[in-house]
Amino acid sequence: MKRNLIFLCLGVFVLTACRPVVYLSTIHPDSDKEISFTVNKGTTRGTVTEMRLNIEGTIVATQPGTTLTYTGGPYPAYSNLKMNFAGIAVKSTGSTATKPGWVYVVNPKNVYTFITPNGSNNGYPNATSEQTGANLYQLNKTIVRSTAQDALLEFANFRGTTIGAINNIADSLVAAVAYYVDEHMSWRSDSLNRIVFANNGWASYSPGWDFPQPADLTLTISGNLTNASPSDDYQGDCEDHAILRAALLRALGFAPWGIWDVINNPVTHEYNVVLFEGAYRIMDYGLIQRRLNSGTINSYYGWNEVNGPRGANNTTHNYLKNNTDNFPGGKDCPAEWSNLIYYRNTCK
Repeated sequence: MKRNLIFLCLGVFVLTACRPVVYLSTIHPDSDKEISFTVNKGTTRGTVTEMRLNIEGTIVATQPGTTLTYTGGPYPAYSNLKMNFAGIAVKSTGSTATKPGWVYVVNPKNVYTFITPNGSNNGYPNATSEQTGANLYQLNKTIVRSTAQDALLEFANFRGTTIGAINNIADSLVAAVAYYVDEHMSWRSDSLNRIVFANNGWASYSPGWDFPQPADLTLTISGNLTNASPSDDYQGDCEDHAILRAALLRALGFAPWGIWDVINNPVTHEYNVVLFEGAYRIMDYGLIQRRLNSGTINSYYGWNEVNGPRGANNTTHNYLKNNTDNFPGGKDCPAEWSNLIYYRNTCK
């Protein structure tokens, strides 16, 4: 988005100039949701008698006075495309003042593709440099894709609705995966994880730094044999939870750019940053709602299926900073990139 035209304040887009001002109710509007627009005269000179909103060349709303409100959409035709709009102030003289702008309408769904695993240990990572999304998400495995569908079914039952009612709705997919992993997975140390892997025929699994578990192996062997709590389906530490969440979302068709594995600084914890409620949010242990408001996690190193490998090097892992901007057009709130941009109550 053009930096000299749009900045964010109070959680909405603001289009600035000595003319009308246009506010949008969302930062990254999802194509399956409505968008609320508020248009006012801004600094337009003279007597303003009417406000208008133009979307893609069509006047969609007019309202007498100096302020207009309009809710439109959803906008599936603009999925992952730029949608143009303009606020128009009509003066008593008949002349108009116009301020154009545009918003990128996101659609993180229905884009299921995957990079074939290429790790040197039969497709699994055998070195830190091989800890890529392809080798850890294992999206070619049936168990990953079928578990993703199980997550939808369980979440639908939890919500008292049907899969059809939540399928292909971005926020519902995120909430379903957060709910499922929280229900089925417990924390266990890497030292015990290594023992479980070895006892299940994976003594040769030597991924390098931090022993991250590929999603399919978390689903098939992490709860077996020396599992300290047999009632839990899956076990692993923080990065294993994050990898599984990301893999399940990807298997549900969530785009790579909409879901990130994130490591904090200093390196003590791993979790996810995911597109939710029209902005990028932190997804960690518990339901997605748990981390919507300000906390203390210092998001830093990010990777996903197409940006990696997983690691903790600030010279090669700026993908997170460069691709999850919650303040398109200038980052005026806050002035610089910060982990706080992922919290719903930032800059309120």
